Amino acid sequence: MAIKQQTFKWKQQLLLLYYGMTDSRTPFYVKVPALASLLYLISPVDFIPDFIPFAGYLDDLIIVPLLLKISIKLLPEQVRTASQVKAKQKHRKPIIVFTIAMIGMLFLIAALFIKLKNIFWTF
Repeated sequence: MAIKQQTFKWKQQLLLLYYGMTDSRTPFYVKVPALASLLYLISPVDFIPDFIPFAGYLDDLIIVPLLLKISIKLLPEQVRTASQVKAKQKHRKPIIVFTIAMIGMLFLIAALFIKLKNIFWTF
C-alpha cells in the first residue's frame, strides 16, 4: 500500500509541476530547474556514465528528483495552490492518455514486426 501511495504522490507532484510550469504567472527562473532536470534526464552526457554498474543510474536518481523538488519549492504560492487543485481534479486523465498511448505503441510495434517479418522471411 505504501508503494501505491508514493506512486500517487509522485504522479500528483509531476502534475502539479506541469500545471505550474504552464501557468502564465510562473516566472522564468522557476522554469529553469525543471527544464534542466528534463534535459539532464534525456541527455546522453551524465556526470557518471550510465555504463558504470549502479553508479551510472544513481546520479539520475538523485539529480533529477532534486531539481524537480527545487522547481516545486520555487513556484509562487498562488500558482502552487491553483496547480494542486488542478492536479487533484485531473489525476485520472494522464492515466487514460498513457494507457491509450501504450496500446497504440504495441500496435505499431506489432505492425512493424509483421512488416519486417514479411521483408526478411520471404526468401
